Amino acid sequence: MSEIEIINAKKIYHDVPVIENLNITIPKGSLFTLLGASGCGKTTLLRMIAGFNSIKDGEFYFDDTKINNMEPSKRNIGLVFQNYAIFPHLTVRDNVAFGLMQKKVPKEELIQQTNKYLELMQIAQYAD
Repeated sequence: MSEIEIINAKKIYHDVPVIENLNITIPKGSLFTLLGASGCGKTTLLRMIAGFNSIKDGEFYFDDTKINNMEPSKRNIGLVFQNYAIFPHLTVRDNVAFGLMQKKVPKEELIQQTNKYLELMQIAQYAD
């Protein structure tokens, strides 16, 4: 996991500032909580970090690497959306494993990690 540093981030939608001059450092390996009222820019910020929203103003870093123009697939970030963004044609197990499969994790590790998270979320009984 990398340190995440955001310097002077700003995001405007239809002339309305959603994020203004945000400066934050999230230390490597730390647990971080992002709280705020509905519509205050939490999801927008996460989408900017993940690369799903453009970064027009401010600088975003993973460790010392500036990510403003980095492709989302190169950022190694996963995002769980507030609406149920699952693949209905896949099993629960395959939905849990999806990100690991995209990263081409070896099969043995994929099975181990998937089982770990199925147990952690107490949904192993629904896996298949």
